[in-house]
Amino acid sequence: HAAATLCALARSLTVGLVARVDDSLVLAPPNSERGKADSTLHSWERALAWEARTLWNSTVYLIVANYNWHKAFDNVIASAQHHMRLLPVVVAMDAATEAFFTAQFVPVVRYTPRSEAAHALHYGGNDAIVRYFFTSRLLAHGLRVVYSDIDVFLAGNPLEFDRTDAEISLEAHTYDEEVCSGFWIAKPTPAVQRLFGALVQWIGQFCAQALCHQTALDYALRGRPNHDLPGAFTHDRLALLRGHCVQWRFLPIRQFMHYTRPRRVDTPAHWLCLGDTELTALHIWRAAGSIDARILLGCSFGLWSADRPPPNIEWPPSDCRWCN
Repeated sequence: HAAATLCALARSLTVGLVARVDDSLVLAPPNSERGKADSTLHSWERALAWEARTLWNSTVYLIVANYNWHKAFDNVIASAQHHMRLLPVVVAMDAATEAFFTAQFVPVVRYTPRSEAAHALHYGGNDAIVRYFFTSRLLAHGLRVVYSDIDVFLAGNPLEFDRTDAEISLEAHTYDEEVCSGFWIAKPTPAVQRLFGALVQWIGQFCAQALCHQTALDYALRGRPNHDLPGAFTHDRLALLRGHCVQWRFLPIRQFMHYTRPRRVDTPAHWLCLGDTELTALHIWRAAGSIDARILLGCSFGLWSADRPPPNIEWPPSDCRWCN
């Protein structure tokens, strides 16, 4: 009852919390006049920060969403309420997504890429830079930011794993040592704010491929070569990513997992597979197949918090890589 009352109050306060920006602000050089002119977002951010401090323990749950994932939208809202007693804060990549979440009284900011440079970072309705840009903006208001890809399904409260000795905690991969940019808990410390400001600047200038944002984050934190960096970049260009001295930790991989194939009789014992441990979050990434297949897999694991089942998913879903 208390959680329902809190969420009802939050919904009443978030009416009208909608902003719209394009890449003229997101990709602006940090010291340019346009980069300093944040009047478009200023009122939205101030209202959101007040709400987060009042109702959500100075925490926001940030999601980037496009309408390809509309069948999971109800669950995004319900799982945030159920597991963290938060409403999501949504970066909408299209008009239909903005309309859906606005109708649910969820705080929304609409991002529209317009320039050629912005479209180079925009792929499949997703975007390489906006998660870092809006994390950076919200950190500057003193807010803790929980960022999640929309294909991360919650089974518990991830905030229980926010360690006091870590300024940022991130998801790990099961198959290599690099960090995953699909889920993080970032505290508003000076070092973390500098890190995300540098990532926004670096990605905007130097990401020739959309997914290089993840390798930039990895290189900035671990300081070790990965499959993309240092590459052919000069020392001066890489210097933007170095020296931030952020105290970071991986989230426990047994509780924050990527989709893997189920364990079989011939699976090596040391391989970590779904079903081995009790999950807090499951990242059902594209290795599981189409969006419908991934949503249905989340349901089959009991990771669906919405009152209604996902609409119009037929069996078997298209491109299902786990059905057999």
